Amino acid sequence: MVGRRLWLSRIVVFAALLAIAAYPLAGAVKLEVREGRAFVSGVFVNGHGPYRFLIDTGANMNLIESDLAEKIGMSATFADVVESSLGEGRMPGSDGNVIELGQVRGENQRFQFSTLDSLHTVWPDVKGILGQSFLACFDYTMDLRHKTLEFGKQERAGKRTPFRLVEGRTMLATSLGDLVVDSGAGRLLLFGVTPGVGDQMPMLTMTGSQNVGTVTRKLLIEGRDIWRGDAIALPGRPEPGIAGLMPISFFKSVYVCNSEGYVVLE
Repeated sequence: MVGRRLWLSRIVVFAALLAIAAYPLAGAVKLEVREGRAFVSGVFVNGHGPYRFLIDTGANMNLIESDLAEKIGMSATFADVVESSLGEGRMPGSDGNVIELGQVRGENQRFQFSTLDSLHTVWPDVKGILGQSFLACFDYTMDLRHKTLEFGKQERAGKRTPFRLVEGRTMLATSLGDLVVDSGAGRLLLFGVTPGVGDQMPMLTMTGSQNVGTVTRKLLIEGRDIWRGDAIALPGRPEPGIAGLMPISFFKSVYVCNSEGYVVLE
């Protein structure tokens, strides 16, 4: 599993939400789904590209490969502490960038520079991560069934489930606690839960790796039976107020209406 908690100022997130683009429905961007995670191949950064990026709703910042950032002329303008479930590290970054994907454009975007070693262990062709710093600027639908990402407001059929933002990330109330909707997670991850006795597996994050165990759980959202199976368990609680990370692979499609604060889960 690659991922986790990435720091971003609440002020920056709030500013992004005030500027949610009122895009009409744009042409769908093709998604590539790998082990339940969503990737796009048409990302342009400051006019350079196209590059393949992971779409990560569980990350509240954007990341770009350090070597690529240098190659296209990006220079560090700040350095922030980046935290994950397994630790933290200081990471430089750049302000004032432009991201283009399909027919949408994100202005004044922040990127952290990273070697992306953990990500490249599994997917060496990926050049970066688009997180909530970019995604929160739009309403959008991630359709895993048809493998498309479509920007723009829609009137989707189905239950409108309200979400709240915690450090810029989309959080839903569930039977297992408040979970982050996370397109960068391959498995359900629960914090503050002791794993059962049995086999362990390696978990990778941006700041390290460790072996983790699992627990059997059932997941419901607003009384709706969503999933049951083995979740990854971390005994510690590295993120106060967050019970864990919920992969979007549990759903056929997820519509995120940032402009009105709800999701439609299919």
